[in-house]
Amino acid sequence: MGAATKGDVADEGYDLFDDANPQTYTQEQKDAVRRKIDIHLLPLMCALYGLNYVDKVALGWAVLFNFRTDLGLVGTEYSWASSMFYFGYLVAQYPANYILQRYRTARILSLSIITWGVLMLAHLGLRNFAGLMVVRFLLGVAESVVTPGFVLYTSMFYTRREQVMRTMLWAAMQGAFSIISSLLSFGLGHITNTSLKPWMYIFLVLGLLSVIVGFCWLFFMPETPNKSKFLTHEEQIIAVQRVAENMMGIKGYQWKNYQMWHAIKDVKTWLILAFVLLTQLPNGGLTSFGSLVISGFGFDSFRTLLIGLPSSVVSAGSMVVWGFFSIKHGNLRTWGMIIPLLPAIAGIAAVYGTIGTDANKYGRVVAYWLINSYAVTWPFCLTIVGQNIAGHTKRAFTNTLLFIVFAAGNIAGPFFFRDKDAPRYVLAITTILVFFCAALLCAIALRYYMALQNRIRDNQFGAVETTEEKLDGMRLGMHDKTDLENTDFRYVL
Repeated sequence: MGAATKGDVADEGYDLFDDANPQTYTQEQKDAVRRKIDIHLLPLMCALYGLNYVDKVALGWAVLFNFRTDLGLVGTEYSWASSMFYFGYLVAQYPANYILQRYRTARILSLSIITWGVLMLAHLGLRNFAGLMVVRFLLGVAESVVTPGFVLYTSMFYTRREQVMRTMLWAAMQGAFSIISSLLSFGLGHITNTSLKPWMYIFLVLGLLSVIVGFCWLFFMPETPNKSKFLTHEEQIIAVQRVAENMMGIKGYQWKNYQMWHAIKDVKTWLILAFVLLTQLPNGGLTSFGSLVISGFGFDSFRTLLIGLPSSVVSAGSMVVWGFFSIKHGNLRTWGMIIPLLPAIAGIAAVYGTIGTDANKYGRVVAYWLINSYAVTWPFCLTIVGQNIAGHTKRAFTNTLLFIVFAAGNIAGPFFFRDKDAPRYVLAITTILVFFCAALLCAIALRYYMALQNRIRDNQFGAVETTEEKLDGMRLGMHDKTDLENTDFRYVL
């Protein structure tokens, strides 16, 4: 084992990992440390991620309050404005993941949210299409580090089993904050006879909240478990050893080019990328045009906002339910990519099947609500990368590819919603149905492939179950070895 790690730079906290035998601490002590980490990290993580989502979709609410008219947007200009965010997001992905790998994650995330809060406030000064395009592009750049940064940050503090529930919690804030912000937008939209237009208040409130949360992150969030001031020295040792069991290390600062090749030649990478593309193409359109689809059922602007709320309840509620299931049952990650697609497919099929009919519009709304169950698949996809891709550079490069595809899907998605198809959007609804069915096949293939690889490794190298059997793999993980190099590594399904 010494030869396997000789000359390699150890991860943050390796000295604490080497300080004591992992078996010297009881499960009760480990649970106490986990609870302490939860209390200190989760509130601000949830606040940041929730704001990250609503800042992104605020344009979809503003458009209900004469935003397009006030800025003189015509033709496909609104679609381009929606997509321009993801152009910035796409262009920034490689530098974003490189920076996250090389430098302090918490500091980068805090500066990111402060920057995008300022850019949200900049919407108040917009007067035309050109200005909107610039601000949306820069907003995409500022937000490019958030989700990959959250995947990385979560993996630094939690075991692989714990990460699922925590990822579901902060991801569920998309739906929860969307509900709160929709109601807020409903109220702000009624403000009239002031120097600010109703839609401007949406960006003003969200921008100020983002800046406040950014400064809270800057001053209160720890960088790594071994540098967490709210933990005693003994608790820091326990925190490091808990995460070492993932066999994925904690935090390294080197960029290892050979690990990029490990990502490219890994079958998992391409199955994940295909799944993300097939689910984010629909997401790009539904995020920007969802409110217009509902209004096309025959509702006014304010009722459209309120009727859109239950889809966020479906999204957030599903994530929390799946998170609780993950506590009691392991290997739910790929099932979390498969099963939520079924009601989404049923919902979009029902909407498609009732196009041009005299079907009850409230029945169509219920079918539309079901579509949003697909949102659960995104955080599960993130947990696959965060828990099954070992090697810091390999994981960062996989995240780069994943979020480039994510951005590309969200750029292209709105263009399936053509103006000439309004308000029924037949082409968009048809393609979404096809994409969801193809994504389902990719998720099934991914589960089968990882299960097969586990069986092959067990047959070749023997099962890895006890702490003693895992110790060599933990040490390799703390020296930044990939899952392809670490023969003790087993994939969680």
